[in-house]
Amino acid sequence: MTDGLSSIPSSPSLFRTRAWVQSWMEIWGNHPRIKLIDIGGRGDPLEMLYLIDHKLKGIIPVTSLVLAGYGFADFDPPRAEYNNLDSLIRCSGSLALLMGDLEKLSWDQWAITDICETRGAPILRSDIEKWGKLHCKISRKDTAYRIEPIALDQYKKQLSSPIRAKYFNRRSKLAVHGHVEIIDFTDPFDFFKHLNAFHLGRWGRDCYSPASMDFFSLFTAELLREGGIPVMQGIKVNNEVVSVLFDVIWNGMRYNLQSGYAEGRFQSLSLGSIHLGLAIEQALLQGIGYDFLAGTGKHNNYKEKISTVSEPMRTFCLSRGWLKYLYRIYGK
Repeated sequence: MTDGLSSIPSSPSLFRTRAWVQSWMEIWGNHPRIKLIDIGGRGDPLEMLYLIDHKLKGIIPVTSLVLAGYGFADFDPPRAEYNNLDSLIRCSGSLALLMGDLEKLSWDQWAITDICETRGAPILRSDIEKWGKLHCKISRKDTAYRIEPIALDQYKKQLSSPIRAKYFNRRSKLAVHGHVEIIDFTDPFDFFKHLNAFHLGRWGRDCYSPASMDFFSLFTAELLREGGIPVMQGIKVNNEVVSVLFDVIWNGMRYNLQSGYAEGRFQSLSLGSIHLGLAIEQALLQGIGYDFLAGTGKHNNYKEKISTVSEPMRTFCLSRGWLKYLYRIYGK
């Protein structure tokens, strides 16, 4: 087996920063559903995992091992993407040593969510197959989308005329409806209040729970210490907030975490698209990329139409014991 270090490229992830994981533990580390485990015994958040009991298909009880920092099954804090095992392996010394430590714990499957297919996933699958004691199953497939750093004019030329108009050219038409102002929120909870209100109108539910709002407030404050910059931006028309955007700038990329807007507020204008176009423009003019993360829109996959790169992601479940044989019997 490889040592899991030389073969895995360095791929820093916003969602594997200490800011993300430490803030996550402060909010959900004592949740009654999970049992937190410090695999290295050093109190390092990047070495933390947890055990959670849940039911497969709502019927079969299993215990899953999960990295602290993201949810699994019916335990669903905000989604963390672009995950990897780099820091965990480096803290342990090698993949073999890590697997030896994990083998001592009581779990049926090890769930590793949203691993990049083009980065750590092939290495992970290869090493696990060499390990030979676990059954590797892909439980979810998804795709993330981003724009690599590129000149703004060059990027716009790659877009179709209707898309270019929707995201960039119609911004000036907002002024027909009154005074337009771009604002930065200084109070996260004031921002979240607007975000939740827009999501409630569009989706029938809040975007963030009180716990998630506490988490993001902590996370953005901590990320500043790691060189990140939170962006909680709004568009006002005649002093009315009509759109908000929650982004984070980190390590040469601007990540779009959430957005919300007054749907149908102005006829023939898509506020969400206009605001996203503004954010893309700001990022590219700063010489950084723009990452839309995974998922699609309510009616179509708008991210695919405005991205330059797609990133396949996979969620793996590494099972052992009775569950390994159950998956094999049913061809999973």
